[in-house]
Amino acid sequence: MVKKSLGCHPLLVLFVPVVELLGAMLGSDYEVVLHDVSGETTSIVAIANGELTGRDIDAPMTDFGEFLMSSPKAANIDFIANYPSVAGNGRSMRSGVALIRDAKKNLIGFLCINYDMTKASVLKDMGEFLMKTHPLSFETVKTERFGGVDDAASYMEKARQKFGKPLIYLTSEERRQCIRHMERIGFFKLKGAVDIFAKETKRSKYTIYADIRSVRDDIGEEK
Repeated sequence: MVKKSLGCHPLLVLFVPVVELLGAMLGSDYEVVLHDVSGETTSIVAIANGELTGRDIDAPMTDFGEFLMSSPKAANIDFIANYPSVAGNGRSMRSGVALIRDAKKNLIGFLCINYDMTKASVLKDMGEFLMKTHPLSFETVKTERFGGVDDAASYMEKARQKFGKPLIYLTSEERRQCIRHMERIGFFKLKGAVDIFAKETKRSKYTIYADIRSVRDDIGEEK
């Protein structure tokens, strides 16, 4: 729900639909606030998802907002993104603010976005727990390795790391380069390798076979 005040600087009226749009698109974990700082007193023009910080139209300006209004260090700043903040209930947030100025470069408003990182923190902690391992302490064995299909999975993971993205997002030329790499390290000698590669890249087996033949021809010519 977006709450609006009755009046504000004329230029800030244009930003009210932006507050409404961002509030609806980003969801309840994001508070979006439009401040009018053009007069002797400040006011909130519009606020979406204000329950995140417990603020309403009549809420006062924050300490950081007061700093941006008064400090010469903020005179040439257009925006600040991804800085830490804390909600009234103690929850950690990630915030950003755009400083809105008129044609004469006078500061007239702030457009602020505050993101509640609670859910992200839970996911981060869960991810760290699920991925935490302790190397084996035996001198000759540090990692347990399984044969068969997992050999292919290991090749695929190394390919994803080499190309820096899931193989489904490879361009045609990148796919050929990947196939060339996999051919050189013996991946396609594994049972079911073509099926696995086709599934990973979301291409038909016939396309992959054609690419393999082309790459092998190129390698043969180089020899």
